[in-house]
Amino acid sequence: MDNSFIQETALLACLNDNKSLKKKSNVDYFRDPASVHNLFTNIFENSPNIPGAYLETIQPVIEKAKGIREGHLLDHYIDIIRRYHQKNIHIIRVAEEAYPPQLAKISDPPFVIYVKGRIESLSKPAVAVIGTREISPEGAMKVLDIVDLFVQLGYTIVSGLARGTDTRAHEAALNLGGETIAVLPGDIENIVPGTNRELAGRISRSGALISEITSLTTMHRGRYIERNRITSGLARAVIVIETASSGGSIRQAETAFRQGVPVYAVRPVDTDERAVAGFGKLISMGATPINTAGDLSTYFGKAPGPGATDSSTR
Repeated sequence: MDNSFIQETALLACLNDNKSLKKKSNVDYFRDPASVHNLFTNIFENSPNIPGAYLETIQPVIEKAKGIREGHLLDHYIDIIRRYHQKNIHIIRVAEEAYPPQLAKISDPPFVIYVKGRIESLSKPAVAVIGTREISPEGAMKVLDIVDLFVQLGYTIVSGLARGTDTRAHEAALNLGGETIAVLPGDIENIVPGTNRELAGRISRSGALISEITSLTTMHRGRYIERNRITSGLARAVIVIETASSGGSIRQAETAFRQGVPVYAVRPVDTDERAVAGFGKLISMGATPINTAGDLSTYFGKAPGPGATDSSTR
């Protein structure tokens, strides 16, 4: 990477670490490949007296870029961009062809994403498989059946690398010879939870880890909610295995509905009151109920191989 590209990417990365800037007007501006170069030139090399029309359209971005210049923050981001490059972490700007086309369609995609692994995995059809961290044995079997179906159909499995359902979904995809994407709540170099570092390594070799922030952004609980738009933004459907009537999976379903992504809720066993309440909540929100992986074939097609059978029939 040449020096000017590194500087311009560092500026975009710094802007991208500000959640408040990720609005449609600003995203549309950065979809123009020349926009970052023009912004960097105007703020860091030329006089900051930019024409009024330019200021009118992206005023918050201009002000933040001036703050970056005055606060001497750019050098810190330049160091990160160089380190990522040395570690073979892909840095993909929203204007680039490699940016996931499905994610680019949402109203507030990241200006830049960081990817460790196969960037090809990001452009394939995908479904998100999510659910509780305390998944039941029955739920775990349903995860395996559902992932089996979608791997045979050629879909990539998207999840969030959390304990429980997420872990089961990623592991099933890898063990079945499929691809999986882990959408991280934090930066690409710090795996949460730490117990899934080995799994993250497997994912990066056969799929991809994706993050929208750098280590210069403070990790907080809200990041788990903020990354939801990326999880469902990459997917053609969100499938919830087990959840309570409130919590992360419900928030993810809410995000998917806002994006126009269909949500499917897997019916739990009747004895699991917590999961039954969550299932009812999802149905009241508009999710499509399913009993088994076979029910999903109605919407996505039947798997071609003999492996597409529910665990109850094995």
